[in-house]
This record gives sequence, structure tokens and C-alpha cells, in this order.
Amino acid sequence: MRALLSFAVLAIAAAAPAPAPARAADFDAVARSAERLDALEPFLVRYVGHCVDVYERRTCEANVAATRRSADGKTFAVRVQDAAPLVKPEVRGDGRFLLLLTPFVDGGGVALTHGAPLRQDAQGHPLVGLLPIPGTLPDGTMEMEFESPFRTGAIELEIVFRPEKPWKLKRKGEAGSYEGVAARFLAVRVLDARTGAPIATKVF
Repeated sequence: MRALLSFAVLAIAAAAPAPAPARAADFDAVARSAERLDALEPFLVRYVGHCVDVYERRTCEANVAATRRSADGKTFAVRVQDAAPLVKPEVRGDGRFLLLLTPFVDGGGVALTHGAPLRQDAQGHPLVGLLPIPGTLPDGTMEMEFESPFRTGAIELEIVFRPEKPWKLKRKGEAGSYEGVAARFLAVRVLDARTGAPIATKVF
């Protein structure tokens, strides 16, 4: 198994204002036609491919090409556990909040990203743009109660995405590369892992 990505992905805050909150029905409409993945890692590994064995390279490359052809134009849905590090909550007052999502999801050493990282910082870390997810606090919910699942790490994500292409960035000062699948995120739902209740939803 590949080592997990053990670096801090730096994010660029989105400049555009956050849109109105999406409804749960909007997410369900997008997810309904998507193919459900039980786990993200096997899909990403097959899509990126690591064909290093000289005797198996031709077969490996053919399998990678077939995987990409079969995924072309399709939408997929996956549930991501332990996603609290990817989501930063900001309570805005007047019952409103904003979740800042870092769209860089580790899948066993290969990342799923919303678009491809366009550049790296001085240390070589890939830079990705934050995705704002606005929402409204349920009536009677206090700020401390709202922030509880984020503080305790009880956050999961549901992501509906369409893969577009693989990407690779050379690591600086060490061997190897950062690798991933650039995708278009079509919808995201942030969940309280303790109850499964949705916290916020965004449809792109």
C-alpha cells in the first residue's frame, strides 16, 4: 500500500463571494445518476497507474488506458471519512456560517482534487483553491454546538465528481512526485459523522 500523503496542502482562498446555500434535494438530484464507489483509493490507483515493471508495463498501461476510457464523462459518488482536516468552519453571525473546503482528498498516496494544482509553494507543496460552502444554523443551535463535530473530528464528506485527467508535480528537495486525479466536483455534502446528519451542501 502506498504511503499516505504526509504533507500540508496549502490552499488559496476563493475570491468570489459564496453563493446561496444548496438544498439537500439538489445534492440528491446530482448524486442519483452517479456511480457509487465503496472506497476512493482503488479508483484513483487504477486511474493514475504506476507501470514500472518492465515485463508487465504494456499490460499495465493498457489497463490504465481502459480505466480512463471507461470513466470518461461518467460521474462518481464517494463518502470520505475523517474529513475534518479538510473543512474549516466560520460562523458569520445572523445565523449564517461558511465552511471552507480544501478540495484535496488523499486516497492512499494519490489525491482527488477539484481541478489540478497549478503551482507549488517554495517548499513544493501543491496549491489548491478553497471551496466556500455557505449555510444557515438550524433554529436554536448555538455556535459551540455547531462547532462540536469539527472540534472532535467527527466530519465526513460526500462528493459527487467527474474525473478529468491525472496530474503530477515533482517534489522539491526529495525524490518522487505528488500525484492525483483532477476532477470537477459537481456536489459536496458535509456530514456530522456522529449522526449522519447533513451540515451543509453545495452543488456546483
